[in-house]
Amino acid sequence: MFEKMKMNGEAVVVTGGGAGIGKSTAMAVAEMGATAVICGRTEATLRDAQADIRARGYACEYMMADVSKEEDVVKLAAAVAERWGSVKAIVNNAGNNYSALLHELQTPKWNELIATNLDSVYFMCREFIPLLLKSKGPSIVNIASTFGVIGNAKMPVYCATKGAVVNLTRQLAIDYGAQGLRVNSVCPGSTLSPRYKGYLDKGMVDMEAVKARIMLRRPAECDEIGNVAAFLVSDAASFMTGATVVVDGGQTIH
Repeated sequence: MFEKMKMNGEAVVVTGGGAGIGKSTAMAVAEMGATAVICGRTEATLRDAQADIRARGYACEYMMADVSKEEDVVKLAAAVAERWGSVKAIVNNAGNNYSALLHELQTPKWNELIATNLDSVYFMCREFIPLLLKSKGPSIVNIASTFGVIGNAKMPVYCATKGAVVNLTRQLAIDYGAQGLRVNSVCPGSTLSPRYKGYLDKGMVDMEAVKARIMLRRPAECDEIGNVAAFLVSDAASFMTGATVVVDGGQTIH
């Protein structure tokens, strides 16, 4: 099994790869021998993540891109194609959330979250599928959320986008399975990403209430999600496609 998890310098593109789950996923695929290509909007964050990954002796490059913008993704795919020719996998991790009742949610914020959480997946898949199909055993992993399979109070646009990502994943698995392209989604529960820790620091999240809903009585660390995403990228998961992999410490079973 471990042999099937090894990569040989193949490019794996991770959006939102500068921090949190994205960085942990990039670290994991790089440890497996891939060249982690992290992209995002903040160069300082990407540079720091690249330095951390390289400090462990792994291969990592970064490219600037706002994947909610079509033109940025087109340029990103062209740059990756020019440098590597093909990609082993893409991990669509970039995303954001927002809390409001639907009747209080303004159209600009709705459109912003749709662009970040859903349009980005569409743009990335559309532009990178031709590069993926040039590789042996290519894979797409879309980072969704437990709120893509259950509801949550005051998060209508986040739940809508993550549910869409889950079902788009299934649909892509149908269309491209015959060509050998696997497409899976990961649905994390509460995870101690920098953004989530910021909510805790501001008192926006009741940690005791969160723990009470999780059977393991704690939120996830980012690498506990990144490791699952990296496994799905690898050939060790060669017969998994169209799957919705919930990684939530038991949140959604209760």
